[in-house]
Amino acid sequence: MHDSARPQGTLNRRRFLSISGQSLLALSLSQLIPVNLLAEERLPDLPDGLLRMGRDVFPHTFISDHHYVQPLLGLVDEQPALVARGLDGLQQQARQVHGSPFEQLDEAERVALLTDIENTPFFKAVRSSLMFGLYDNKALFPLFGYEGSSWEYGGYVNRGFNDLNWL
Repeated sequence: MHDSARPQGTLNRRRFLSISGQSLLALSLSQLIPVNLLAEERLPDLPDGLLRMGRDVFPHTFISDHHYVQPLLGLVDEQPALVARGLDGLQQQARQVHGSPFEQLDEAERVALLTDIENTPFFKAVRSSLMFGLYDNKALFPLFGYEGSSWEYGGYVNRGFNDLNWL
């Protein structure tokens, strides 16, 4: 039942549907792979302990390091002396109290050290940098459940005002 008049490499309806289905399956499965695995991107170097501090101040496990690094790099570029002094003091305190660098301590010890310095200009600068760098990043809005601005759509009275299912 093979049609010998048609060359073997041509695209018939059956082959087209088969290739289309396989392509759609491959595309949909590729959406399940986290972007971090696809892009083996090397993060820029930060001073020791700064990324760990940022992750302790804003502990979101669903956000990649890349989103923490960008605002922290901006802070290092803008205020290098403040960051250097603040990290040096934090590392000295960690070694003095616990005998290890800050980034090697367990979470409770790191939080205790950060609580001690939370009123310093260094801590406030890191917190502020990350607050705006994470929560004002439109790429991260869906991860936090924020739909974005609503004034273009009539404000919250018309969009989300009565969505309080927890109250």
